[in-house]
Amino acid sequence: MMTLQNVTVIIPAHNRPERLRRLLDYYSRTDIKILVPDSSDQPFADAEKYPDMTYLHRPKLHFLLKLKEVLPMICTPYVLYCADDDFTVPSAIAQMASFLDAHPDYSTAQGHYLTFTPRKKKISFYPRYIRYFDKQITGETPRERLSQEKNMYASLLYSVIRTDVFQRMYAACFNPDGSLRFRNLFLAEEFFNHAALIFGKYATLPYFYSARERIAGSATETTVPVSVIKTSHKYQSEYQGFLLALAELLEAQEGCKLEEAFSFICNISDMPRDTAEISSKRKIMEFTQKYPPLRWVNKLGDWRYAQKGLKAVEGMQSYPCTFSTPEKEEIIRAISNTSY
Repeated sequence: MMTLQNVTVIIPAHNRPERLRRLLDYYSRTDIKILVPDSSDQPFADAEKYPDMTYLHRPKLHFLLKLKEVLPMICTPYVLYCADDDFTVPSAIAQMASFLDAHPDYSTAQGHYLTFTPRKKKISFYPRYIRYFDKQITGETPRERLSQEKNMYASLLYSVIRTDVFQRMYAACFNPDGSLRFRNLFLAEEFFNHAALIFGKYATLPYFYSARERIAGSATETTVPVSVIKTSHKYQSEYQGFLLALAELLEAQEGCKLEEAFSFICNISDMPRDTAEISSKRKIMEFTQKYPPLRWVNKLGDWRYAQKGLKAVEGMQSYPCTFSTPEKEEIIRAISNTSY
């Protein structure tokens, strides 16, 4: 059994019991601590089969409110999210924790991602986030790090992070009366990316870290984009809550005035993440996805991206798309043993 006693994994489950079951089976060979705040309509029928899991059934409860309940339950020095349709590799989690042990100025770290698509006779794997497979954010100050993050698309949300950082940053998401300052899931992800860097540096390490299943109709496809949140009068109160939460964290970390921190966070948030070319491509893909006769454009784009990625990472042990490794085979077994 692999030892991961210094790490807690949070699985924020929602209406995918078969995926949750396969992930729990996958982690059953480790001693990692597991918290499952589940907002599914029905409770997970097999919860009692996993005695090492702490399970909370909170039907239809918002992601951040689920998280608020489990924050006090984290008693390990490190924590990470793993979506119920993903597999974060135990040996890679251990490598991230060891790296953070040795580098106290880093708050978070992750490795390399694959995307997989289960089919009847074959599971296809493709690289993900290939533009940033060696990305580091190493600014000495929070402002330097936040400025560096704006040109990096790969999210930090599923990285291994220090628990004290994790708990402090999420405490800022709530008003004094316990209500949420913002609810949008994309905004919550951007909050994580920014807040983690206020507290420390970030590293991408050369290990196969996670396999992410590609599922149509996920929650992100029905979530209001951040671009709309930032520009629509309808969401201004929510957006201001997001900015204020980050500004308070920056104020506390730097010892500056809140007004100064808020101004900086506003400027950072207004900076475009993408180049004009990437932004145009994304808009085209979003448009063609809305109309079934045009979806062939998206399929072609996906195929081209996959082929480009396979060529870029050919032979890299941390991207085992076309060859076998024990970590990849363990995931394949977990997928193959699942009934959908």
